[in-house]
Amino acid sequence: MRRIVGALLLIAVLLVGCASQGNNDGRLFDKAPLFGMMYDEENQPCAGVKLSVDGVTNNSDTGLVTDIRGRFMLPDLSRGAHTLEATKEGCEQLNEKILFLNRTDVLFLRMISFGQLLAKAEKALEERKWDDAEAFLARAEKLDPGDSVLHFLRAVKAYRTKKYGDAVDLLNGILAKGVKEPSIYLFLADIYQKDLGDPRKAIDSLEAFLAKRADSEVEKRLTALKAAQK
Repeated sequence: MRRIVGALLLIAVLLVGCASQGNNDGRLFDKAPLFGMMYDEENQPCAGVKLSVDGVTNNSDTGLVTDIRGRFMLPDLSRGAHTLEATKEGCEQLNEKILFLNRTDVLFLRMISFGQLLAKAEKALEERKWDDAEAFLARAEKLDPGDSVLHFLRAVKAYRTKKYGDAVDLLNGILAKGVKEPSIYLFLADIYQKDLGDPRKAIDSLEAFLAKRADSEVEKRLTALKAAQK
């Protein structure tokens, strides 16, 4: 009986030892590959992202780049803390502190594009969250300071916060770049007529609008505005 009990105890110890060893395997390493996925703000895989770790890029010709499904692998990464940098044209640079302590770890990272920053700014403007809108616009401006849509959203923000002169300057700046969108002329006409009390400039803006697009309602508005000046 004692022999049977002793044998059972030995088997139990061995099983616990094996289980414990198995649980620790992932943490017992000096270097190992670290796999990861890169997504954008819409949870879509972000391909073509260039990666560097601790300021060092891969020695290969292509370096570390996410594939078409946003996947990447950091080879021979030492156990411990690292800084990962991710860059892609048209996206905000990502700097991420990572802690690699288990060889089974998988990184899930997210970066945001210029267009997604503008979409967030537009949503914040709709919700009248001026500080949030400004923060998103400022981040987008670092990526493409000359973008006309960016300037248009800044004009919208200026208008809704009653900075009408700033809105006019921004809209005229877009026109000066050669972007002659009818909506810009109509926006200017509204500001000149309703907010700045300048019917002459409102008339000029409405005429410029009609030169780009036929609109019976705008024609009636122009006729009424001209008649009021006589």
